[in-house]
Amino acid sequence: MSKFFRFAPIALILIVLLAVVIPSPALADGGPIVPHDLWADLEEGHQIGVVTILNQDKARIDLFISILDKTAVSHEITFFVPIGVNTADFTALEQDLFTFDKAVTSFLDNALREGAVIKKHAVQALFAGALLTNGAILVPAWAPVLLTGCGAAEQQPESVITTESSQISIYSIDDDTNIDSLIQTTGLPQEVADTLAKLKGQQVAIVKLNTKPDTGETPGNNNFGSPANTEPGLHLSWSTAYIMSGSDKTFVYPLGTGAAWAKPIKLTRVYIQSLPGVGFRVEYPKLGTQHSGFDIIEGSRIQHFFDVPAYAVDEARGDYGRVWRATYTQSNPTEDVIITVKAESGLTRFMAGLEEGAFGYSVLFAFIIGILVWVFAWRLLMPVFLGKGEGVKVPGWWESLLYPAINFAFMIIPGAILWLVFTIGGVGPALVIQFIIGAGVSIGFFALIHGKKFGVSRGKAISAFVLTSLGGSAAYLLLAVGFAFLVNAI
Repeated sequence: MSKFFRFAPIALILIVLLAVVIPSPALADGGPIVPHDLWADLEEGHQIGVVTILNQDKARIDLFISILDKTAVSHEITFFVPIGVNTADFTALEQDLFTFDKAVTSFLDNALREGAVIKKHAVQALFAGALLTNGAILVPAWAPVLLTGCGAAEQQPESVITTESSQISIYSIDDDTNIDSLIQTTGLPQEVADTLAKLKGQQVAIVKLNTKPDTGETPGNNNFGSPANTEPGLHLSWSTAYIMSGSDKTFVYPLGTGAAWAKPIKLTRVYIQSLPGVGFRVEYPKLGTQHSGFDIIEGSRIQHFFDVPAYAVDEARGDYGRVWRATYTQSNPTEDVIITVKAESGLTRFMAGLEEGAFGYSVLFAFIIGILVWVFAWRLLMPVFLGKGEGVKVPGWWESLLYPAINFAFMIIPGAILWLVFTIGGVGPALVIQFIIGAGVSIGFFALIHGKKFGVSRGKAISAFVLTSLGGSAAYLLLAVGFAFLVNAI
């Protein structure tokens, strides 16, 4: 299962879907009502929503819905999708999952992955700065950072769109809308009356869809994005205006309608993408266990947890703007995703610039701040640990630069080999070896070069060197972690 969704992942997401009344096979006169027992045999395979924030007034939504019918017989089902206010350009297209992902989400997924790689490289660069200045002694402290929904007048739709196996009717819900009449007209169950009532001021798309029977040949175990992944579905697309909430412009993605499904939805992805100059804030439910982030080799971590309730939130920035994605597995969400749109402030643009250039800035930070911290530690801490006594002296600060030079040489060989082991997944072994070699090299060279130049015994000088290295490395670690948060690398 995990391989099936391998490349699932970036930009802005909107997902809505409430399945309800189930009439029998589609006939000209509508046919008899299918027993409610059928509901347990329907399963929503995928729900993928992409919200693209175009500007301060409008967003575009792309929504993919696939419904699997376990009865091996096609049935007509009815569900609705809230589509916001002042909607325009509504289209519907029957499409398989692979085609939808290739056209709509593949760019976003790639951007998220690339953003995760940049962040990981930024943390590695900060770690290199620690190794440059005897930070191998404090390698164990770096491990956590590195591993890191009666008969009233019949309601008439505003427009109707048809595809080969579906009919989508657009209705506006306002103060004059008779919810009971709407339900009777469209075939929705009475149980959704309260949900529809909460959507006053918005529009909904009511979809009648003839399911494709699941014969057991649906390629549910193929790699995500594989051409064999042809799970059929419906691609809805439209643009909408935001809703004013006080002084804020908000968009509510009705993720909470997922609670209506009899079985957990296998995979839900919500993308939000904003163009440069437009910012947003997101409130979202946290369902199951959190597995955000990426492994450089294997991709998003949540792909290993598709069989259990879990979620992941990932985001990236670049010249394309900002991409945010929430992924839910085996869940029936009861809460919505709330997007608040706002113009980017000067501070926001500055922070976005830091995040985009996280790797380059981290390299500069590592080498400049790392060396400065080590020099200050040499001048301030070494005398403290040596103690006061006759003949005790500390060589000039320039002599402390010898150790960054030595460590830099050992960072190339065998450091390059250890970095390769690190990137292919051997984090633990690489850190252990780095700890042993790095600490041994720095202490060994100190014993040979400066062991007798401090006016104290070699043993006391080495102890002072180790304590100074620990103090300087601890200070650098705190600064590096703070910088990593600043550039959103961790």
